[in-house]
Amino acid sequence: MQLRSTFLILLLTLSVTTPAVIADEPLKAIETVASKDVLAIAWVDLDKVQLNECVGWALEQGIIDSRTADELKSMSGMAQELVGQVTEAGVDHVFALVHQNDLLFRGPPIVVFSVSDVEKVEKTFRSLRRILSLLQLADFELEVWNGTILGGTKDQIARVKAEPPIDRPRLVKGWKKLAGHDAGAMLFGSSSTRRVVREMFPGIEAPFENITGKMIADDVDSIGCFIGLPTDIKGELIVQTSGEETAKSLKDAADTALEMLMEKNGKFADLIPPGVLAAASGLKAEVESSELIVDLKPILSDKVKLLELLEPIAAGNRETQRQNNLRQIVLAMLNYESAYKLWPAYANFDEDGKPLLSWRVHILPFIEQGQLYKEFKLNEPWDSPHNIKLVEKMPEVYADPSLNLAHLKEAGKTRYLVPHADGTMFHGTEGVSFGAIKDGSSNTIAVVSADSDIAVVWTKPCDWDVDFENPKKGLFGKESFEALFALADGSTGKYLKDVDKAKLKGMLTRDGGETP
Repeated sequence: MQLRSTFLILLLTLSVTTPAVIADEPLKAIETVASKDVLAIAWVDLDKVQLNECVGWALEQGIIDSRTADELKSMSGMAQELVGQVTEAGVDHVFALVHQNDLLFRGPPIVVFSVSDVEKVEKTFRSLRRILSLLQLADFELEVWNGTILGGTKDQIARVKAEPPIDRPRLVKGWKKLAGHDAGAMLFGSSSTRRVVREMFPGIEAPFENITGKMIADDVDSIGCFIGLPTDIKGELIVQTSGEETAKSLKDAADTALEMLMEKNGKFADLIPPGVLAAASGLKAEVESSELIVDLKPILSDKVKLLELLEPIAAGNRETQRQNNLRQIVLAMLNYESAYKLWPAYANFDEDGKPLLSWRVHILPFIEQGQLYKEFKLNEPWDSPHNIKLVEKMPEVYADPSLNLAHLKEAGKTRYLVPHADGTMFHGTEGVSFGAIKDGSSNTIAVVSADSDIAVVWTKPCDWDVDFENPKKGLFGKESFEALFALADGSTGKYLKDVDKAKLKGMLTRDGGETP
């Protein structure tokens, strides 16, 4: 729900007019809220951008995982329809302006809906309020003010109305530059933030001594990043300054900084990720009048460089998704325990003690997969002629989000395994009670994201067979330096490869007395 609301609020901040109109007309709507503390503007031209293509591109580059992509695609269709309804209601511009107070109070940007026919403002307001009511956005209100319609929280709208607008030539200049691109964001700063930079910016040693707080505060008008989205890959980083001399000084500093970064044994060699350095090597800054322009197309059009540049972001997203999966799995186990007063057993067994189906099957009703659970024949093994057909229906929560491991998902394999050994939570033919977890649920590992080399078919009663003489085996791969896990209380954690063996062993057992 949080992702849905965030996505829809973002879409409501997008412009739905042509760039030519924005560039040539006085922007009365912006001037209405252009108070002294406006810091930034964000904008996307929906006439040029197909949201499904953007989502597909982000998925292909590894920026988002398949689950997020599916969710965003379902919402993007609704968003496109929403934009059409907003324009039909009479709105000709939608702007998002970030005020300093938005950051202080951790609120979303203020949204300004501009209506060209002032006589239709009230009618448009009623239509817009009816449309937005369907989205059920918490604390998002609308109000007519000075011929425009404001959107935001109640306190946010009150602050905007109380702060008189002032002339912001840097804002208008930057916005006109922004209008020529498919998507972008531009930072202007406010009088107070510029004062802080002017007074507090530290002096920098040679060869950057010309970059001072006074120069940045007084001579840098704005910093913007603009991109052409998937069907027309291009992009620019533009720094607008007060004159050509400032732009040249910034270029010289940028060129020198890039040279220093590229030095293999330089002071920054161990601080910058290799992928970032590789991507930056293709960048070149140019001065055009009072602007410093860096063409981003060499990176955006080179998939290898782009992936290298985005890898730190993608890696963080993958880790977050794995943690979320682990939490959902343990939450399902906890709900199972609430229903049956025991944790799920490692598997269910036949009369001869042969394991049939994994615990991952038996918690299906608790991960909203009750219908799939009913399709299994619980008295047959996982690879019976009937049950084997259900392997391909592996729930997304069991899939690893890495594109490099997509072959595991295709094979119906998962890395989410329970520690299986004498003394762990999952040993024997019966599930354990909370009372049997004597070390405490916050000190006992329930599920891990194991080394991909030991991934198993999700329905198969097979997990991580722990070797207490070498408890790292199966948890860490040859090239993996960290491992994620979830505790029996539902919290998640991470161990690095150099974790103490005794500590790891203690967290794997449920009643060994080795509490931290």
